Amino acid sequence: MRYLILYSRRDPASVNIKENLDTLLEDSDIRRHISYFETEEDLTSLSQEDIPKGYDYYIFLSKHRSSGENPPPTLTVHTPGNLGRENLLGGNPEEVCPCDSVLNSLLLRSMARFNERYKDLNFQVSFEGVHHGPSDLVAPTVFVEIGSTEREWRMREGGEIVGRAIVDTLQKLTSKDYPPLERVIAFGGGHYAPKFTKLVLEDRCYVGYIVPKYAQVSENVLNQLLEKQDFDYVLLDWKGLRGEDKKRYIRFFQDRDIPWKRV
Repeated sequence: MRYLILYSRRDPASVNIKENLDTLLEDSDIRRHISYFETEEDLTSLSQEDIPKGYDYYIFLSKHRSSGENPPPTLTVHTPGNLGRENLLGGNPEEVCPCDSVLNSLLLRSMARFNERYKDLNFQVSFEGVHHGPSDLVAPTVFVEIGSTEREWRMREGGEIVGRAIVDTLQKLTSKDYPPLERVIAFGGGHYAPKFTKLVLEDRCYVGYIVPKYAQVSENVLNQLLEKQDFDYVLLDWKGLRGEDKKRYIRFFQDRDIPWKRV
């Protein structure tokens, strides 16, 4: 396995995680599987033209920004891409990067576990729905993020939690040391996907792409989701979807003999 870890010098959370990773990898066998890619650009503005190929996974180290007053400290995991026609934060409209549900879910679980030692910092750990660029990468891609304000971006403990989660996850992936759970593509719920986050933290399945309730997803994007992630079935948050979307998704999946379940 070859992993490319990407970080931006202009992103304080990105640098924070990378510096913690440097320390954690000093005595780790996984270091020989990892390469770094440094940029001065915003990570969301990159495309495959900017990034070397030949890697099995791309892992982006990034800040997470929340709107509103007093947003909570947050550690998040998500695959990048644009589910709709807008691409205000990089990438191409209606395009998503490949996704690996095992990678995303192991990262989330490891973050939650290492977060336990810093309970007093009150970090929340969650998935996010697919959003922002880049969108055209050729290998499974994930963002791991520290949020939600500059205070947390620079917090050493936040960088350590994410760094330890990355090392732990890559060791498991490389050695194939993880349980054989079913892999799903998830639809519905809010942006932070509490229902799907809970399923993964309870070791019930591996969740990859998450399409939140608010997303307006075309058949073009639906086809990409099915093509760019290995999965066993599609999982619908039954109460977290609009009625017309449920009908449209179910019809789409049934027409293609795609198994689906409700939760």
